[in-house]
Amino acid sequence: MRIWITVLIEIALLATLASCGGDTEPETVDSLSIEVTADTLITEEPMITEVSEQLQVTEEAVIAAANPEGLWDTTMGQLELVVVDSDNVTGEYPLGSIEGTLTGNVLEFTYSEGALSGEGIFRYEDDFNSFTGFQDISGTEFVWDGRRLQE
Repeated sequence: MRIWITVLIEIALLATLASCGGDTEPETVDSLSIEVTADTLITEEPMITEVSEQLQVTEEAVIAAANPEGLWDTTMGQLELVVVDSDNVTGEYPLGSIEGTLTGNVLEFTYSEGALSGEGIFRYEDDFNSFTGFQDISGTEFVWDGRRLQE
């Protein structure tokens, strides 16, 4: 995504240079290998629109992927998580269930395993394809790590 933003900035700078006149000597932008002279016609609108649309699609894909919903292979068995709304998450695993609140890439939850209950936390990697966490059982923290199962 940073590359697209850099390209967009460079295109805007090139368009500004072309519209200002100035030298008749060509100017070259190394990263794009584009030569622009004062009489070069630049049609910036379609390019900017296309880049903007691509950025929007990419951003939507990142937002959609940046949540814990789905099936997980974990140290406590297979876990299925459902995002109830933007920040409330529920899930079930072989020993019980969890309910929690997602803030950024951190899920704080309570769990219930028969007569046992307590709290836990998952910290997801930026891509939401793995997490590291724990659950507190009677004052002892048990590691609970997982990775997303591809559907």
